[in-house]
Amino acid sequence: MPTERFYNLPAGKKDIIREAALEEFIRVPFEKASINKIIKTAGISRGSFYTYFEDKHDVLSYIFENAAENFQSTWEASAKKNHGDLWKTIESFMDESVFNTKENFLQLVKNIIDSVQMFGVTNHLCQKISPGQFSMLRVMYQSIDKSDFKDQSIETFGMLVSMMFYEMAKGLEWYYAHPEDKEKIKKIFSQKLEIFQYGIRKQDVKS
Repeated sequence: MPTERFYNLPAGKKDIIREAALEEFIRVPFEKASINKIIKTAGISRGSFYTYFEDKHDVLSYIFENAAENFQSTWEASAKKNHGDLWKTIESFMDESVFNTKENFLQLVKNIIDSVQMFGVTNHLCQKISPGQFSMLRVMYQSIDKSDFKDQSIETFGMLVSMMFYEMAKGLEWYYAHPEDKEKIKKIFSQKLEIFQYGIRKQDVKS
């Protein structure tokens, strides 16, 4: 995640760096994104960049974190509307957030998904969760009714949400290329949620 020195920058400076990174991540797949290009566009030195971030994964982490406020409010509204039902919440969230996403953000997600390093990026973000990301996870966790969960820990909830959002991102990637398949994407996503919810084994199977 970004360093404390980055977080102490004026808001305007952070916005300039964020927009420069977004421009680059939208321009090319994540693995081909150039730190030099981000530095040049943002008007900062290479030395400054590396006092703010360890690498471009850290920049991506900040972009996701920066989008958290809007994400969080959308999630909370969806959870409230669906009375804390996780499965209805996530489907509603996909309808209200994913399919109403601006095209440039769709391209950003596509470029990240297309990268051969996608698994590494996801794993990196999960292992180095920032205080802001954990705060958002806690809000999501608290908004959901977990009374019928076998494991009600926030850690397990976090893993489940990560898996569901990975599948959502894959659907978003397809939607970007084939918007006419919206209903098919929703159906397949719903089927995947059913597997997450009930598993694949027969319920009367004994260990």
